[in-house]
Amino acid sequence: KNPHYVELSDRKILEWATLSGLWKPKGTTAKASNDKPEFNFNLPSMDDFSLRRIVNTVAPLVPRDYVIMEVKANLIAEERKEVLARFCAPHFKRVAHVVMGEPNAEYKSAQHSKLLQEKQERVTVEWKAKKAEDERKKALELRQQQLIEMRKKADEARKKVLEDAKRKREEELKKKEDEKKAKEQAEKGELGEGGAEAEVKEEEDAKADGTAPMETDATVEAKDETKDEVKEEEEKKDEEEEEKKEEGPPMVELTEEEQKMWFRPVSVGGSADLQGLVLNQSFSQFSIPDLEEGFEDIRYEWQDGTTSRDYLRNWVQERKRTSRIEDLQPGAWFEEKLKEWLRLFPEWQAKQKEYKNSATKKAKDEAKKAEEERKRLEMGDEEGKDADIEEGDTLDIFSVEDVCDIGDGEPLFSNLTFEDWALLQLRFELYLLQLAFKRDVDDPERIGIHESHLAFYYHRYFRKQLTPRNFGVSTNAELCKLVKDTVLIDEETMVLTAQLAQETEDVAYFVKATEENRRERQRRIDAGDETARVKFTPMAMQQAQLPSKTSPAARAAMVSAAAAGATASAWARQANAGAGAQWGAAAGYGRWPAAQPAYGRPYYR
Repeated sequence: KNPHYVELSDRKILEWATLSGLWKPKGTTAKASNDKPEFNFNLPSMDDFSLRRIVNTVAPLVPRDYVIMEVKANLIAEERKEVLARFCAPHFKRVAHVVMGEPNAEYKSAQHSKLLQEKQERVTVEWKAKKAEDERKKALELRQQQLIEMRKKADEARKKVLEDAKRKREEELKKKEDEKKAKEQAEKGELGEGGAEAEVKEEEDAKADGTAPMETDATVEAKDETKDEVKEEEEKKDEEEEEKKEEGPPMVELTEEEQKMWFRPVSVGGSADLQGLVLNQSFSQFSIPDLEEGFEDIRYEWQDGTTSRDYLRNWVQERKRTSRIEDLQPGAWFEEKLKEWLRLFPEWQAKQKEYKNSATKKAKDEAKKAEEERKRLEMGDEEGKDADIEEGDTLDIFSVEDVCDIGDGEPLFSNLTFEDWALLQLRFELYLLQLAFKRDVDDPERIGIHESHLAFYYHRYFRKQLTPRNFGVSTNAELCKLVKDTVLIDEETMVLTAQLAQETEDVAYFVKATEENRRERQRRIDAGDETARVKFTPMAMQQAQLPSKTSPAARAAMVSAAAAGATASAWARQANAGAGAQWGAAAGYGRWPAAQPAYGRPYYR
């Protein structure tokens, strides 16, 4: 529409360079985009963007009509101001064209035409490939048919030669026999001259009649007819194929879904308008131009200013919910909480080991065993078991003030198994993760961590992988359901959401919730519900790592303390298992591998 305007963009510089004869290697990398294509000419003055700086310096000095086509730069206020500052001469009128929201009918029609053209080109390419494949198959079939016919002709010729040789041998044998008979008859004088002549004449007549084995006329005619039929069929097939060739590729149309599209999708192998990483880092700064920035006029091409601002605001909010922050780093509050956890977790495991090996525990177990035996004798086996279950459930877990001592030095976590310790750690980490994320982002429009990015942020904060398979499930949503009393993936927003009525920083809550879950799971198992059993792999309880900016000495001290606690717990399970016992429920915790190389070595980055 405006050929007198000069476009200033990296794309235009590449076009100028190509028209000037500069050779550029084909293909692009993942870092390339339509907004910032790669300058890979293998020329220093091009690849270091020296030419771009020259164009940006010279263009404001030449009074022309320019259009600045930059996607990211035109959507960020600070970068727009830098461009306006370059074109501050009085002969320039600075106008902002806002193209946002639902396109007009003209743009939609142009997009649909290009979409239809691309679709037709894809179908044509597929049709040509199919056509070439059909021709290849036809040539192969023709070659095979020719080979079959050649074999048939060779077999017929060989058969005819054998038949001719056989006939000649038979004729020679018969001739010899006739001569022998004639000679014998002549010697005996039994036949007269007339009789001999008659016999000779009969032999000649037989030869003339072709009594030797030869092909009859009917056989030859049948073969000729068969060949004619085959030839007619081949000609018919060739005519049909020629008709198909003349038809050309099929014509395509846009589907109802494609007709509703406003913008064409990125084609396979094509480049997006903005690189994904660049978009995620900058979209929160996107805004619509304002006259206060230095523009003399703002023109809205598709929708008015209010509608365009609403469209951009809604798009940014949705993008914030589903995109991830690539450069997000854990804050000081998170580090403090993680340090406290890395100190408490091995202490609790050591406390459990100490209690299980104490005389108080042994005396309590013996007294409990004697009481159970007495009740069984008085009430019967089944009634005695029911009474034991009811007595064990009398403790109000959430009213416990000290989780390390609920009476007689017994910790609340004395009966936790390996799976329970893994769930305890998972509860704390996921709850801490969603709290720390909100603090570090400090953006009310980012309501939480999206399910698709949970593994990314988990690794960013705890320096370890989150693998649902280690917990016997396949998805992050199923993983969160294992600790649904603490966190869950919201089904509508697909965001990690805390399930507590009030925000808490008391780590004792997670111990109480884990013990409550263990008792509920045990009651279901005792009632015959085998689905309540959980089975985790040893990698379900990996040790978290402190952020890299923590001093190496602090990281080593924290990780060593956690490793010592985990090792002590493993030895405790083995000791509690008793002689001849295997790793399992009888060992106290559950399962543990013979060696855990993940523990005991600090992780540096």
